[in-house]
Amino acid sequence: MSDATTLEEADQRDLYVARLRDCVDRQSGLFTRQLRHRRWAPTLGTEAITSSAICLIGLSRAAIPISDVTGAPAVICRRIAARIRTQGYPGGLGLLLWANGALDCVASAALLEEAGLDAMALERVLPTLTTMEVAWLVSGLLHSTEPGLRATCAAALHELEARLNPGTLTFRHASIQAPLRHRMRRRIANFADQIYPIQALAFASIMLKSQRLRDLAVLCARRVVGTQGSLGQWWWHHDAETGRVAGAFPVYSVHQHSMAPMALHCVTEAGGPSFAASVSRSRAWLQANELGIDMADRATGIIWRSIERAEAPVSRGLRHAGMLLGSPTGDEPAPRLRLNPEMRPYEWGWLLYSTAIEAGPPNLNHIV
Repeated sequence: MSDATTLEEADQRDLYVARLRDCVDRQSGLFTRQLRHRRWAPTLGTEAITSSAICLIGLSRAAIPISDVTGAPAVICRRIAARIRTQGYPGGLGLLLWANGALDCVASAALLEEAGLDAMALERVLPTLTTMEVAWLVSGLLHSTEPGLRATCAAALHELEARLNPGTLTFRHASIQAPLRHRMRRRIANFADQIYPIQALAFASIMLKSQRLRDLAVLCARRVVGTQGSLGQWWWHHDAETGRVAGAFPVYSVHQHSMAPMALHCVTEAGGPSFAASVSRSRAWLQANELGIDMADRATGIIWRSIERAEAPVSRGLRHAGMLLGSPTGDEPAPRLRLNPEMRPYEWGWLLYSTAIEAGPPNLNHIV
């Protein structure tokens, strides 16, 4: 499983789809079940919102009918919108708009209303979102064809660029107007705060025909590739002030097999260089990693979530406090590690998406 070909083999794709069916709650149609400690369990927090939208994106891009896995697309999109409203989580709206735009099933303005927002409210909430969530919103708005949301898209793109430290080409985790829990670690961003913005910039450069945005996406992609570990790892925490890795572990399988590959491929599709060597190293980690184990079970379509530190909660808390104070831990001697035997629905969703975009040209309503 060191390249896209093995990830997209027909038998493996069928297994990914079968596992997604296992994730569906039959009453709501949402993807609310995950593997935790090798057993099926409910997703936690806002995971049902984000995973459900990502699974719709992946199934759509892989040309797999949504009704083969869950309910009618319009019904599922509306239920995600209702969940966003009841849970008070506008951060997931970008993924919903992306899925809805790709499926072309509900007017974006109507979906916003069902989520308890409108274009003006969405612009007001922008500074409170994490950088990952702003990037999702840019990508979602770019996939929407509704003219009334163009100004909101421009505002979201402006907000995203404002999160970038131009000196280090590293995105901050949040804005100075974010809630305290995010503002406290504004400097210490995670890998998702880097890779989703790179993908969003690539999408924007394509849709807006902007060479400036393409060049910016390329610069940020090259910066991230420059931090890749010797085994192809994408490290978890990045210091926006120095541009260096602030904390190495955990290393997440979804970053290795899908998130980094799909974003880097989008940059290439926007007119940037090929990152094929980096993607190959990224996926090779699934077998050649720190624990010397195969993260992928080809018989079931499961790819275990991560390799993480084997540490006590107190030690973890002290280490995180050190990162917040700007004390990087990425270069420390190799810590004791363990497998995290978990997998969440969105990981299968991005698997389908990432392999589909590498397999051929975009299908209707997808930018890449």
